[in-house]
Amino acid sequence: MQLSLSVKDKSIETSGITKDYKEALCEFIWNSFEANATEVEISYTKNELSGINTISISDNGDGIVYEDIADTFGTFLASKKNSLSLMKSKANKGKGRFSFTAIASEATWKTVYKQGDNYLLFNIFLSNRNKNLVDYNDPKISDEKETGTTITLSNIIDLLPENISMLHLEDTLLKEYAWFLYLNKNDDYRIIINGEKLDYSKYINVELSQEKTIIIEDYSFSLNLIVWLDKIKEKYCSYYLDSSDTVKGKDTTTFNRNTMNYNHSMFVCSEFFNHLDDISLDSISAQTGFYLSLDDQRIIKELKKEIHNLIQNNLRDYMSGKADEVINKMINERKTFPTFKDDKYDQLRKQDLINVTKELYCLDSRIFYKLKPVQEKSLLGFLNLLLDSEERERILDIVEQIIELTPEQREDFSNVLKKTKLENIIETMKFIEGRYSKLDILKKIVFDLGKFANERDNIQKIVENNYWLFGEQYNLATADKTMATALKEYNYILYGAKSPTTKLEHDDENDRRMDIFMCNARKVESDSGIYIDENIIVELKAPRIPLSNTVYRQIEDYMLFIRKQPSFNSIRRQWKFIAVCSVIDDDVKVRYDAFKEKGKPGLVMQADNYEIYALTWDDVFKSFELRHSFILDKLKMNREEIAKELFNNKTQNEKQMVSELTQKAISRTAN
Repeated sequence: MQLSLSVKDKSIETSGITKDYKEALCEFIWNSFEANATEVEISYTKNELSGINTISISDNGDGIVYEDIADTFGTFLASKKNSLSLMKSKANKGKGRFSFTAIASEATWKTVYKQGDNYLLFNIFLSNRNKNLVDYNDPKISDEKETGTTITLSNIIDLLPENISMLHLEDTLLKEYAWFLYLNKNDDYRIIINGEKLDYSKYINVELSQEKTIIIEDYSFSLNLIVWLDKIKEKYCSYYLDSSDTVKGKDTTTFNRNTMNYNHSMFVCSEFFNHLDDISLDSISAQTGFYLSLDDQRIIKELKKEIHNLIQNNLRDYMSGKADEVINKMINERKTFPTFKDDKYDQLRKQDLINVTKELYCLDSRIFYKLKPVQEKSLLGFLNLLLDSEERERILDIVEQIIELTPEQREDFSNVLKKTKLENIIETMKFIEGRYSKLDILKKIVFDLGKFANERDNIQKIVENNYWLFGEQYNLATADKTMATALKEYNYILYGAKSPTTKLEHDDENDRRMDIFMCNARKVESDSGIYIDENIIVELKAPRIPLSNTVYRQIEDYMLFIRKQPSFNSIRRQWKFIAVCSVIDDDVKVRYDAFKEKGKPGLVMQADNYEIYALTWDDVFKSFELRHSFILDKLKMNREEIAKELFNNKTQNEKQMVSELTQKAISRTAN
């Protein structure tokens, strides 16, 4: 049986039917989905020359109803299927079935539809040779008990097997269908290419995309926000669909700033749109061919507010992730972020600046957009100075001179400034309190319980667990090991060698022990402008032992020993040897005068890049207090209360008390 179109070949050829095979396949896939299919599969067969023999597009849709063939195939430039046309790249307007001409010269439709309790099958045939004739046969009872349609394209034009592979089709199909598959993921909609399922998560950020259902005046609205991984050709729009998934209108969102790269689309589904006819929701007062009632206007106004809030909150999450990436580049790549010391207090300051910078970036990334490194460095330095001053809350006033903040944004940013300041105060108080509690323990042991303490079981254990006593810049490397082992491990610790195998040259190396050996965790710039590794060796003695010439010579022997090692005498290494005792003999004190002009308290010997210091425990304690005095003054810490709490100990045995205090001091908290 034949059905004749009321158009000539020339009309079909000049009607704008696609000549691109990928676009043609998309037209067929849309036709399948418009026929309520949930699965569409594209496959091909090879001929004897390993070329393409046929291409098939199969679906599990409703099939083509025989009685409707005059409407579906007999009328050119008309289509009963239009529910998705506003979101398709092109509305086919009845041309989709002729898209086969971009791929093949012949097309056969094998379709099964249901009529009553029966499944009926018939075929439709179109040829490029005579486009105005549709051949089809009468339906018959089908053995298949499922509806669906398979289109077989034959006499393929200029296509190879690789053209029908996922590799070649994936990008086009994702741009066309990713949103549709995502919205219908709960119904398991699928597109399959030669047995491989199209993965929409390659085009959609599924972690950031959101779904939300809201109720407005008894109407339920399903909001689906899609965040794209890449840019899309269309503007960022909200699409409004009725209960049959027909698009009834769209409007652009207000989040289209290019500097953000926040690629998104919103899909809103509700039966509320059923009674609206092809509206444009850009304006709720003037509609195309339709005037909204006051009730509808009120609902749409509330709906747009909900859409705006959902996108804005989602954008904040997106910008938060982007801010982490940008700040990481500022710190590690661009080197524009202010530098901070490794000590706990400076790290709190660093985190404070990171938090405020992140919040500022989330408010408006354009503040940092296309800044030159020197500009970015200046801006961050300015922020850091304000955060450290009494004017930190003035940052909000300055920001408002640059960007316009909503009341909610202003409140959020103000809260960040207050919160980070409060958090830093609390953390700093805990940090300093913990340090001083351990300092007071060591003082108690050294000055009050000295005759019950020894260097190895008490003093050394406390110092090696609290090496910040000698400066935040040092990291503990080894403790209580022979000089040979310590120096062998020097390369291992500092440079990550696989094993400590450095060979040393000294007759009695294994008889010499160092109490604490610390190496610098960062490079230090010397007076001459070169970077060096700074190391510190500490000789600890029990509180009752004075710092005599004997102790001094022991330290001096350490220095001479190291100077003889070829592996460790580079001018790019600096060594500091520190002897610490409760008191210093006069014959050692006289050495201070020789190096007084160096301005280094405690220095008793200097040769090249080697220095020896003789310090009392009081020198060590006072140095720490002076380094932290400015913090103490701000925090108004009550030292007496800390000491009272520490030493409110019922233990009468002083030797046992030393042991208990040592355990308290070597705990890892508040270091």
